[in-house]
Amino acid sequence: MKVSLIGLGKVGSAVAHAIVLKGLADELVLVSRRTEMARSEADDLNHAAGLEEHSVDVRAGSETDTAGSDVLLYCDASQNKLTDVDRYSAARGNLERLRERIPILAAASPQAICVMVTNPVDVMTWFALQLSGFPLERVFGVGTLLDTARLRRLLSERWSVHASDVRAYVIGEHGEDQVASFSSASLGGESMKPSDDLASLARQAAESAGKIYRTRGFTNYGIAGATMMILESIRNNRRRTAPVSMRINNYYGVSDVCLSLPAVIGRRGIERVLRPELNEAEQATFHRGAVRIGEVIQTLAPSLAAAS
Repeated sequence: MKVSLIGLGKVGSAVAHAIVLKGLADELVLVSRRTEMARSEADDLNHAAGLEEHSVDVRAGSETDTAGSDVLLYCDASQNKLTDVDRYSAARGNLERLRERIPILAAASPQAICVMVTNPVDVMTWFALQLSGFPLERVFGVGTLLDTARLRRLLSERWSVHASDVRAYVIGEHGEDQVASFSSASLGGESMKPSDDLASLARQAAESAGKIYRTRGFTNYGIAGATMMILESIRNNRRRTAPVSMRINNYYGVSDVCLSLPAVIGRRGIERVLRPELNEAEQATFHRGAVRIGEVIQTLAPSLAAAS
């Protein structure tokens, strides 16, 4: 499988390293505006690959070198610092980069699956769909997958079970109005009824990224792990269920924005979309997130139309 990774910041480098360690590509193309840095990154990763049992051929290249990719991992971001307080502060700058690159990447690899990692991921996923012309099942973002992992980790500690045995999803906006859907969550078949205790854990999960930002200035290992779960499910057709950002089609009255819902991920991309039941409070939060994403999209859409 040929994977092309666009953008080699803190997140992109962590993603590239994880691909090499896990052997999730036969060929990995690194694309960065900093050409010499990308070449050095490729050299370093090839040295690391030489210590692994599996073989990954890593090389630096341009957008045209991505031709024939099976998967495009889009991690490129502008230099505007994205803060946890305002997740949408870099949206305009990131859209400008997206507008330049996605049409070239899509033309070079018309059958690829495009996974959006760049924040604000819901907004970037919506515009990537517009710019690529790809079908809905082949453009999606990492969305609330990492938010879900954070919540499951806290729940597993609360009940002293393995995190993979917790059936709970964070859906909706990857941001302030993310929805911890406890009304459809369970542990070993036992339902989790919404409670103040669970709400407190959900807040801890939602605030955890901010704590990391304030000390490290970025997060990268968690999002790299989330991206690897998606990539592995595509490569090996694992059909793992993960909450990813996709264009919503009439879910509790919400349409034509990108938010996260649980989806079955396989070799063709999104194989199936699941639509968990939400209580009234969860629906209200989901709707607030949809309104926020819609407003950002409407603000940025004229600039995209003008450029075209």
